[in-house]
Amino acid sequence: MTQKLGDLKSGKATHAAEDAASAVYGSEQISQIQESNFDSFVARKNALVIVDFYADWCGPCRMLSPVLEEATKAHPGVVFLGKANTDLTGDLGAKHGVSGIPDVRIYKNGKEVDRFVGFPGAEVVKQKIAKLSEGITPSAPQAKAAESKGEVKPFSKDWMPPGIERR
Repeated sequence: MTQKLGDLKSGKATHAAEDAASAVYGSEQISQIQESNFDSFVARKNALVIVDFYADWCGPCRMLSPVLEEATKAHPGVVFLGKANTDLTGDLGAKHGVSGIPDVRIYKNGKEVDRFVGFPGAEVVKQKIAKLSEGITPSAPQAKAAESKGEVKPFSKDWMPPGIERR
């Protein structure tokens, strides 16, 4: 996908990147992060939130990415991964002091609890995420979705538009 410089400045590219990310990741646990949704993403309560500042051309980033995704999927409803492409969101990286990539920040209840730069190894990353996610229970909507397993319940309409009466 090629993008024009004007699209990058106008924000058209960021929406395209968000759409592409949701198609690629296909999970509520893994999201593309932009400056517009960064604060709300890391402020998630009762969860471990990981933000990965990366670039597509970065070798260590490409090695780290599947490890973070695997560790995230291993903790459904508890660990959430946000991916911030520094080539598309350079201002976001600069705002948070990112000087080298991959740069990973880990948050609990909106507060940064850990960070690392580079790729320390798959086992180190998995152990760090497992340790930091201990004691966090999945949020109610995630647990409820897992219980229902595809059950469809009819919609209950308890209000009527003005001028219409129930029979």
